[in-house]
Amino acid sequence: MNFNIEDKNKDCKDRKNNCLCEVVKCLTKDCTSPTGPRGATGPTGPTGATGATGPTGSCTCSCVSRGELIINGGMEEVIDDKPTGWLFSNPDNITSENSQGRVHSGNWSVNIADDSTLSQVINNIEAGCFYELSFFARGEGAQVSLNANVIFQTNSGDVLGGNLMVRSQDMTNSNRDFAYYRLITSEAPTGTTGIRIEFIVNANGNQSLDLDDVSLTSL
Repeated sequence: MNFNIEDKNKDCKDRKNNCLCEVVKCLTKDCTSPTGPRGATGPTGPTGATGATGPTGSCTCSCVSRGELIINGGMEEVIDDKPTGWLFSNPDNITSENSQGRVHSGNWSVNIADDSTLSQVINNIEAGCFYELSFFARGEGAQVSLNANVIFQTNSGDVLGGNLMVRSQDMTNSNRDFAYYRLITSEAPTGTTGIRIEFIVNANGNQSLDLDDVSLTSL
């Protein structure tokens, strides 16, 4: 059908051409019909191809575990009734122990009497790392306390890296019963060259502490 729009604003008076007039009006007045209902969602398309694998990551952390750092932590190496690899502030008050019920594992523990310190120095320690000290202990008597220290040895002096204190009222003292203790140090400061581990015992009378299975590792 062909027709000419001579005047887009003139009224359509011819009823026979009413539909045509409506079309003309829409063409000339930007007529918009109401939006119809939304159609159903189409099926999901196929999965695209997998992208290329990225480069392998790398670790820049220098704190690589060196395994066990303590020498003779199980107290099994004994010479002259004392564990080898350890230092003693009062040698007469520190002896190896193998009595029934007073060893956590293996055949030996070490017994530390009042006002005595058992210690060990570990060299070639890396700065910027954290360390974990753990051990098993029991009181040989009800009035035994313990201070366990981890001390960083640095170029400018000693720095306390961690302390674990067990009061006498908290120390287990039942036969065959050892308690497990664990501490994590602060970060080893710049200039650290070594670590000194100390076990300081205070006890009343002839009482003492049994210590076994000491461990020190880097995290």
